[in-house]
Amino acid sequence: MSMHVIVCSNNSVVVDAVSRAFDHNRHRLTVCESGLEVLGAVGVVASDLVILDLETPGRSGLLLVSAVKELAPGVPIVAVSTKPAPDARAVSQKGVAVAVLPSGHEAAPHPFLTALARIGRSGPA
Repeated sequence: MSMHVIVCSNNSVVVDAVSRAFDHNRHRLTVCESGLEVLGAVGVVASDLVILDLETPGRSGLLLVSAVKELAPGVPIVAVSTKPAPDARAVSQKGVAVAVLPSGHEAAPHPFLTALARIGRSGPA
């Protein structure tokens, strides 16, 4: 089953993590580097999952999540950050999963990467 994932981040740690988690032969990955780019993408591209970096320039995390939910109401969203985001609680109250990633490449796999790999193998829940 083919899956289309949109990832919005200008952080190479986040983009690399998502890229490693999904098999490029089975999944299509669209990378956006700003909040405005992801809003354009979700408005025209049918996607199965949107991964939003709360630190991406162009919109605040909470506003970006709200806008994506409005443009693509049925698409699951995972919000990520490499540092605790001040609006993470508000984002999670909107029904969006929030993960704080380590800022460096650590030896042990982060639970977020493990969950992404699971999604990448089996498709969205």
